[in-house]
Amino acid sequence: MDKDKILTLQEVAEMLKVSPETVLNLLSQKELKGIRVGNQWRFMKSDIEQWQTEQGKLNIEKIALENVVSRFFSFINSDFILMDLKAGNRFEILAQMAQFAKENGVCTKPSWLFDMLSKRERLISTGIGNGIAFLHPRKLYPEKVSFSGVLLGISRKGIDFRAMDNCPVNLFILILMKSEQQHLFVLSYLSQLFRDESLREKILNAKNKKVIIELLEIKIK
Repeated sequence: MDKDKILTLQEVAEMLKVSPETVLNLLSQKELKGIRVGNQWRFMKSDIEQWQTEQGKLNIEKIALENVVSRFFSFINSDFILMDLKAGNRFEILAQMAQFAKENGVCTKPSWLFDMLSKRERLISTGIGNGIAFLHPRKLYPEKVSFSGVLLGISRKGIDFRAMDNCPVNLFILILMKSEQQHLFVLSYLSQLFRDESLREKILNAKNKKVIIELLEIKIK
């Protein structure tokens, strides 16, 4: 019978419309029932359907979003926010952000990071418009990154960064990940977050890092 069907982790994620990481989190919270077979998880379809019915669509979306937000905040904290970037041009910004990454232990060689970021910017600006830039090397260098991290630098006056809209950039978000999956996840999260075009102004007007951290949380609507 179909209800007796055994599902894989990926199949459960697709069924619930959440990520596999969310399914694993639900398992750890004892929300879902699963059986470990070797290094794989298996699930009874009937158990998943019952849980899905009990939760309802809105609660599943809420749980999924909470897990996404939690995953993002595993890469950033208040120490990774530089409230007042002091730089006169785009390459000074890159140097300061590279040094900031070293100070926080994310990357131990700021000269290498500055070189990689500079090469990326010479190729094409990472200024996406609306005063925001997503800084990152052209490709991943997991051996050069101590641990995955997202660092935010704020320039209240704005810097000419050759952005797509030719407007000054105020928020410089440095993305240093150890895997392609993490990199794509962070880019997706930030792209969704900054759909709110008023967010940049809210961050610029924030009085402290605690407020900024709260602003970086995607909330269910």
